[in-house]
Amino acid sequence: MNYRIVASEIFTENEIIKNGQVLVSGEVIQEIHQSRTDTNDYEEIDLSSFKLLPGLVDIHVHGGNGHDTMDLTHEAVLALAKFKMLEGVTSFCPTTVTTSLEKTKQAIVTVKESMQIQSEKKPESAKILGSFLEGPYIDVKCKGAHPENFIREISLDELKELVDCGCGTVISCAIAPNKALAGEAIEYLVSRGVNVRVGHSSATSACVRESVSKGANIAIHTFNAMSGFSHREVGMVGEVFNNENIYAEIICDLVHVHPDAMKVLFKMKSPEKIILITDCMMAGGLKDGDYVLGELPVKVSENIARTLDGALAGSTLSLITAVKNAHEAVSSSLFDAVKMASIVPARAIGRDHEIGSIHILKKADLIAIDDAFHVKFLMINGEILIRP
Repeated sequence: MNYRIVASEIFTENEIIKNGQVLVSGEVIQEIHQSRTDTNDYEEIDLSSFKLLPGLVDIHVHGGNGHDTMDLTHEAVLALAKFKMLEGVTSFCPTTVTTSLEKTKQAIVTVKESMQIQSEKKPESAKILGSFLEGPYIDVKCKGAHPENFIREISLDELKELVDCGCGTVISCAIAPNKALAGEAIEYLVSRGVNVRVGHSSATSACVRESVSKGANIAIHTFNAMSGFSHREVGMVGEVFNNENIYAEIICDLVHVHPDAMKVLFKMKSPEKIILITDCMMAGGLKDGDYVLGELPVKVSENIARTLDGALAGSTLSLITAVKNAHEAVSSSLFDAVKMASIVPARAIGRDHEIGSIHILKKADLIAIDDAFHVKFLMINGEILIRP
């Protein structure tokens, strides 16, 4: 189908176009116009009451609506994809937690097979980009909600097994920079086309800098589960501030990180290097109650998820709410907040050539929101899945 989409504001990669239009042909964006003109053979989609944004990209999400990547079923992963779509996410990375190697492999294979199922039909939910392995090669001292008994020392043979069983679908892997063999692991993963994120670590700034020099390029949920800033050893947080070659994930739910701390990050890093993530667990979209994250019991109260010993256990955040919070609570411009949830994460994992922005010949992954940040329209690969 060919569509002519008109909107009050169009958030392209470099500017906001007022009262323009986007032409979609098949799966891709064909043209972007600064004004509205009638075009034959295009069905008009009137979104003149809304803002047209690129589809959001969540590269760190465990679950939602009662489903979890670690359920190890296609049904759970595909249900998660439908749930993410409702919050304006058009692409995402199902994320594991630290568990046994066997279950980690099962999760990788399940995500791979779920991607195959998606590819065999027209889009009906957010696209699965590939799995993000958050563990088991993390630091016990900064384990967060990851079970200590499954945390392991790095084995290059094990890493090869994990990557191989994904057949190219393992998109990202977490490594604590202060683990033995961290440098070798990072170099190996990068050689296999796997993005490397650092975090869950008590590493020094120099250790983090070395990991970045080897190819790691994303810091996992900045401030959380990492060595903090001090005037004599700036730790992971300080290296994230100082190093232009590392992207900073941030959970912008106003719980994991105080807005004042986020304002510091936003002053220290360009918006081109900040990634809004949800780190959402299965309770996302549901009521307070008892849940699990991987194999750990979690209690959700006032939408805050914690393990039984009080550690934060992911979030119940939606990505469109993270955009709203970055704009309203952290004083980011809306243009920058949108980029931090779309083109920046896409670029960080090497997928910005096809997703993440409203740009000619990129996939037609588009959403429209009202002034209250409600998703009123959603299109994936040129297929309309939510209409006003």
